[in-house]
Amino acid sequence: MKKGVIHLRLAVIAHDIFMTWLAWVLCFLIRYSMWPNSPAIELWSIEILAVVVIQFIICFAFNMYRGLWRFASVPDLMNLVRSAVIGTVAIALFFFLFNRLDGIPRSVLLMYPVLLVLLWGGPRITYRMWKDKYFNLGDANKSRVILIGAGHKAELFIRNAVSGQSCHVIQIIDDDKALVGSQIRGVKIQSGIKHINQKVAELGVDLVVIAKQNPSADLIKLVVDELAESNCTIRVAPDPDDYDSNLINVNQLQPITVEDLLGREKVELDWESVASYIKNKSVLVTGGGGSIGSELCRQLARIGVSQLSIVDHSEYNLYAIDKELNNEHLIVNSHLGDVTNQAHLYHIFKQTKPDVVFHAAAYKHVPLLETHACEGFLNNVIGTRHVADCCADFEVDKMVLISTDKAVNPYSVMGATKRLAEKYCQYKNQTSQTDFFTVRFGNVLGSAGSVVPLFEQQIAQGGPVTVTDEKMERYFMTIEEACQLILQSLVLGKDNEILVLDMGQPVKIKSLAQRMIALSGKGKDIKINITGLRTGEKLYEELHYDVENLEPTVVPKISAVKKVQAQNNQLPELIQQGHQAAMKFEQVEIKKILAQLVPEFKGHELRLLSSKKSLINQQNLQ
Repeated sequence: MKKGVIHLRLAVIAHDIFMTWLAWVLCFLIRYSMWPNSPAIELWSIEILAVVVIQFIICFAFNMYRGLWRFASVPDLMNLVRSAVIGTVAIALFFFLFNRLDGIPRSVLLMYPVLLVLLWGGPRITYRMWKDKYFNLGDANKSRVILIGAGHKAELFIRNAVSGQSCHVIQIIDDDKALVGSQIRGVKIQSGIKHINQKVAELGVDLVVIAKQNPSADLIKLVVDELAESNCTIRVAPDPDDYDSNLINVNQLQPITVEDLLGREKVELDWESVASYIKNKSVLVTGGGGSIGSELCRQLARIGVSQLSIVDHSEYNLYAIDKELNNEHLIVNSHLGDVTNQAHLYHIFKQTKPDVVFHAAAYKHVPLLETHACEGFLNNVIGTRHVADCCADFEVDKMVLISTDKAVNPYSVMGATKRLAEKYCQYKNQTSQTDFFTVRFGNVLGSAGSVVPLFEQQIAQGGPVTVTDEKMERYFMTIEEACQLILQSLVLGKDNEILVLDMGQPVKIKSLAQRMIALSGKGKDIKINITGLRTGEKLYEELHYDVENLEPTVVPKISAVKKVQAQNNQLPELIQQGHQAAMKFEQVEIKKILAQLVPEFKGHELRLLSSKKSLINQQNLQ
């Protein structure tokens, strides 16, 4: 293979030397053809040898023989022009010094670079066009591609596709009127992004590639929505830097993610103040093996805490995060345990002596907790009570409770237990030196049990994708963004504050499902089934109560609830009653206690009636 390339390059050098001689001789023939008595034209002389040698040296200096004709491109042609022009200047300078340009007409020096570029470039372009046409005979076996966007990325993609023979770009779509009708590397630019589904069907397109520089979420959603009923795959063209090392195959193109569809702006946090506060401190994270907890641990490790203690009841999750983070620069103490075990939790606090605690341990599956209300109460309420009490007893500086939008006007056991956990932390703020903060946010993309992994699994299995209600909406943010904002709360919160994270605009779950199906390239094959609301679910979530006064903080994505209502001093005793009922597995009683402690707990009367009917039916069956 290497010998073949060397032979080809020697042939190219021989071609260029011959064309240099031919261009020089032709210039004299053209010049003297105008004279009636023209002198004889020399086909070889010392002067011609000097021209060939000088021109070859210039070509070599401009690296003209590193590329191959098969991949000749515009930059290669520009290199030819530079070599011809600089070569002409060098030749003129040489002959001026040698014989004051005696016998060399000025018109020859003007014609020579033009002829040389034509003689050099013509065969190269002809060979490249022939090869492209030859290889395009097999386009039936290649992916047929439409590009969205007529910029630099589109030109690079087409060049790469032709060079690598990976796909056949048949059209470029761009609604910029100034570009419509022109071409990029022979591919015509047309308008009509909103009619792309029709173009895909008419042209038999397999792949649509968004080649816009930094495509907006609106553009991505528009393309995805237009192709929702097709089986066309959607991808984004790589950045220009990705073409430097190797050719990009269409199979290597990165798919569009759900995060791309959300189009959330990057959060700019005050990392300096966060790092300044938490660096060299001992930090404890409960639920540290979960989706939120593990990412929180990663970010804490990057900041540089002196000691990181992780508590989780899942053996495998704890092992995974411990293995990932344990290194010589960070002390990681992993504790297999449950926050409902007060004695064990007290022992962990005594060992680790944390300065800051993040409480992420919680049960969060809404329908499941409707039939496991006692377990939900024990983990979400009693577990929070144990953590908060330990923080107060060991004089921890700050504790951050990670809450949810489902705690606002809760319609589910899960939401009610999280709201009660918020209340207990507010109560502890009244009675201890520790500062307790609550951070509320909505659904986190990709977290365990969330809708996105469920949709991905259903799509991989060929459907159907199940949506409970066409009107259902949810707030979404990424795990990384949620954890960054949680960390920011350390330097924003004050006593009796609930911090609410800006979740952007809510997303319709059905639209999310449709777009995820479209991204899979199976739009015609996978159906959506509407299953109806499950017990405890709401159509819309809220991030704060109407009576809560939100005030902006110095971080645009975070607002603070001011003037939080003081909690009843008898709250601990009432929670203890719930603890006793939960230990006896009294499902109906625990829901009554939740309704008493969280008066805004919506719909509990209907569910209590349903639970009673279920118990009566079970007794009748027995």
